[in-house]
Amino acid sequence: MKLIRPLFLPLLVVALAVPVHAAVTSESAALAVLASDAGLQEKARACQELGDFGGPKSVAPLAALLNTEHLADYARSGLEGIKDPSAGAALRKALPTLEGRYLAGAVNSLGVRREVAAVPDLQKLALDPQRGVAEEAIASLGMIANRDATKTLQQVLARGPAELRVAAAHASLVAAAQLAKDGQGAGARELLDSIVTALPPGPLATVAQTQIAALKAKPGN
Repeated sequence: MKLIRPLFLPLLVVALAVPVHAAVTSESAALAVLASDAGLQEKARACQELGDFGGPKSVAPLAALLNTEHLADYARSGLEGIKDPSAGAALRKALPTLEGRYLAGAVNSLGVRREVAAVPDLQKLALDPQRGVAEEAIASLGMIANRDATKTLQQVLARGPAELRVAAAHASLVAAAQLAKDGQGAGARELLDSIVTALPPGPLATVAQTQIAALKAKPGN
């Protein structure tokens, strides 16, 4: 009896190889657009695409645009999406070189990435009125929500400038939700208690009290 050789195996191998080749080609193509004389729209799209499939070699070209009008936001979006730690390191390295909305954007991106290594940088910015991004730094600390970040939020709530306490309260609500999600109910309650203690009666204090009650109702909290 004549054996029939299966034809689908070579096709399967080719099919599995195509996505890898396509991703590499796409990253290279997007980087080529950034290095070219292409228009703003094409370069903005390339930045966003690199956030989807870019790797370490995409980091430096994107970081070079963090202070560029019309493209800085797109470059940050690309760095937010790149999983490699070098993307977060590039945002941190750029902080001393940026000002105004460019600095505020980089600070926000570090929060979106939940870049734990950036906590010391964000702590300094949160307590430095001269740089002008204290509220953004506080918000990013709330997104990161590790122990050092929450301690800074509590510090601002307890002893910080009055104009920053509302921002710290909002950030603390975000951080408390993350802590509760991570199974750290005690830490979440401590942070929520700080809001109630620091703020006069009002919407934010009410939300904090509601969340405290919800945590107390959960087993183990």
